[in-house]
Amino acid sequence: MKKILLSLLSILMVITLASCAKKEEPKEKVLKMGFVPLNNSETLIEDVKPLADALSKKLGVKVEAFTASNYVGVVEGIGSGSVDFGFMPPFAYLLAKEQSNATPILTAKGRTGQPGYYSYLYTRKDSGINSIADIKGKKVAFVDPSSTSGYIYPGAMLVKGGLSLENDVTTQFSGGHDKSLQLLLNGDVDVIGSYDRITERFEKDFPEAKNTVVPIQESSMIPGITIVSSSSMDSDMQNKLRTALKELENDKETMELFSKLFNITGFAEVDENSYKEVEETAKVMNVDLKKAK
Repeated sequence: MKKILLSLLSILMVITLASCAKKEEPKEKVLKMGFVPLNNSETLIEDVKPLADALSKKLGVKVEAFTASNYVGVVEGIGSGSVDFGFMPPFAYLLAKEQSNATPILTAKGRTGQPGYYSYLYTRKDSGINSIADIKGKKVAFVDPSSTSGYIYPGAMLVKGGLSLENDVTTQFSGGHDKSLQLLLNGDVDVIGSYDRITERFEKDFPEAKNTVVPIQESSMIPGITIVSSSSMDSDMQNKLRTALKELENDKETMELFSKLFNITGFAEVDENSYKEVEETAKVMNVDLKKAK
């Protein structure tokens, strides 16, 4: 009987040890890649999966995409470390840098091949609006309080043009550049702030926009979408990420997708001086980087 009990105990010990060993197996390393809602956030995760897969192959680490419901969601994710790196407009990068010491990896090149793009104030051809002065008393849609081309720069254009955002216009936030365009086309607002070539970017969804929407004013050049890493990402992985993205410039299929989704045609080294104007423009909008949410 004792032999039987000893045998049973031995079997139980083996099973227990095997179970513990199984539990202690290291989990597969995963890098979370974050995107701000530059367009329809409901479909963006599926759209960017090929980009995540391409980076996974280059890095030798699984990459998963994450899209927040608003710009600050990615900034907060970078700060907490729940997002390892993200693609974000320059103002969102400045927030992440100020609030969590995030690191810029690269700056994206736009359709012109330059590491930057422009913001515009847009209206409809039939609106009767031809200048900033004409916008007084009208309805204006911005994208998000942390959107560079969709709020900071177009808002500053109105302020510099002598308008008060609180007293001279009625404003709202749409949550996406495509949603702002839709509001304008529907006649729900008179003016929107967004990036250059928006009618081309969303031509498939809003084919009428090309012949309906016209620019009122252009901003100065804004630094391109910035690829930003969390401070918790070690320097070795940051360097690998930088190298991987630069190598993907030679991958025609991947770059076509980058261009289609984000107007990204390549990557350049970060010029920190180019972000100074973004900070100055934020001051025009009375935005405090330390307190912005």
